Amino acid sequence: MVSGQWFFITSDWIANMARKERKAGDVTPEYRAEMVRLTLESGKPIAVMARELGIDDKTLWAWVDKARLDKIDPEGQLPVGARKRIRELEQQNARLSRDLAFEKKAGAFFRELDRDENDSL
Repeated sequence: MVSGQWFFITSDWIANMARKERKAGDVTPEYRAEMVRLTLESGKPIAVMARELGIDDKTLWAWVDKARLDKIDPEGQLPVGARKRIRELEQQNARLSRDLAFEKKAGAFFRELDRDENDSL
């Protein structure tokens, strides 16, 4: 699995680079873009990736949020209210997806429980 190994080598190198003492102004746009790319491609939660990369999780959240918004509105043409609404809808969508996943798991659990009770009768 060469690509998986490449990712770990890359993230280790970047984590070491990130842990070096630096000022906030020292972070280049290329560095931010690379951190966002690694985070999105990993599929891991942002907090986990932030820890692995040695970046404050709130900082990485902000970078990922900005990258997602830039993808939707690359030229910054949307009004602030529309951007805020998009962000709210994305958060609501994520929350509803989590709720649905939980309900599916709970439904499967109770179906199995009912099946076990009916089999024992």
